[in-house]
Amino acid sequence: MAPHERRDDLIRTALRVFARRPPGEVTPEEIAEAADVSRALVYRYFPNMAELRREALEQATSELLRELVPPKDLPPLEQLRSSLVRFVAFADSYSPAYVALLRGGSVIATEETEAEIDRVRSGVLELILDRIGARSPSPLIVLALRCWISAVETAVMLWLQERGRTAEELADWLLGQLVAMLLASGAPEEELRALVAHADPSV
Repeated sequence: MAPHERRDDLIRTALRVFARRPPGEVTPEEIAEAADVSRALVYRYFPNMAELRREALEQATSELLRELVPPKDLPPLEQLRSSLVRFVAFADSYSPAYVALLRGGSVIATEETEAEIDRVRSGVLELILDRIGARSPSPLIVLALRCWISAVETAVMLWLQERGRTAEELADWLLGQLVAMLLASGAPEEELRALVAHADPSV
């Protein structure tokens, strides 16, 4: 393989391993075995596991942000539901890594990994505002959405540990939380009122 291809292959291999085991417990030897290369070759491209974890997270984050973009031909609420289902599925596919990243005190939670998580949060916020047509949202609306994004992260983490309902049920419940939070925030924008009315005919 060319150097850039080998590097990409090691990152993809790391992601496959991280889907099975918490990244903080994975050793260079495990990556080497999974990639069918020597331990020395892993160190040639990544001098330590922290760098490999960081680059793997960066790639996974970019893939997630692309995956979350829903079809535009769906109603706004269905677009958000589609993105929620995809997010839950993505977190499920990397369950050990997702839980380790969000759990307080995790050895893999660093300033760099937090920056990548913030990139996802900002991307999700922009996506929601765009798809519900909120071009000049009030500070209260933005606060409600940020709080909801945080609630989604925590709810999905707990779901991965407990599995008390299906992924679809979880997505529907989270969508209901979003509607409730937007209602509580006042939702002065006409577009947001239309979104809430679509979910609740009594509004």
